[in-house]
Amino acid sequence: MVSNGNRVRRLVAAGAALIAAIIVPAMSWADAGVPARCAVPDAYLKFSADLDRTEGLLDRKRPVRVLVLGPALSAEGQDRRSLEIALEQKLAGSQFEITEAMSAGLAEDDFERLRTAVAETSPDLVIWQVGVRDAMASSDVADFEAVLDQASAWMNARGPDLVLVDPPFVPHVAHERIYTPYVGEIGEVSRTEGVPVIRRYAAMQYLSMQDQAKRLPVMSGALPRSPCVTEFMAEAIVRAVR
Repeated sequence: MVSNGNRVRRLVAAGAALIAAIIVPAMSWADAGVPARCAVPDAYLKFSADLDRTEGLLDRKRPVRVLVLGPALSAEGQDRRSLEIALEQKLAGSQFEITEAMSAGLAEDDFERLRTAVAETSPDLVIWQVGVRDAMASSDVADFEAVLDQASAWMNARGPDLVLVDPPFVPHVAHERIYTPYVGEIGEVSRTEGVPVIRRYAAMQYLSMQDQAKRLPVMSGALPRSPCVTEFMAEAIVRAVR
């Protein structure tokens, strides 16, 4: 049996490996579909699996109901409507109906909130911004993984597509490295469970290394803000369904 200490070290290494990829020259770029201030290598917005339900609805010209779980998009200086507009502009003739559900706390609390919100809104696509509060609370990494596995299985049984968004990179703060094991765990769940992930941490770290003048995450109260999050969401979804 792998000890918790060894597990955390393994996940730190996995997270570091994912993040280290930002120094490798990218062969493909996402800059054609996002503003210049948010341009990142294509790999950070490329999913490991398809969004079958979402793509099927778009093919049939049906509205797509989207549930976004996590910090309010308005806290990022954006809003629900900006994501709807971005998606509908990129996918001509599409209609997206977006509902937000506020994060309840740790991943296990969010999973409970997710089950309630899914029952209330019957979404076709769920976007879950996960890992920030768990990292700040130093919650058990094995427990974090177990919740993500349960959530993935629960969603698969009910039909909606699930997309995870890992934590943002927050430069120039002492506690920035606390996110690494959780970023690694989200990446591991993506690989083993086939859950699509928007690699926000790596994307924002990449931007911070390219141009210090770019708008980067800053702290808003106890939580980090993440400019470009709706641009990343929209571009990643569009690439998955085209």
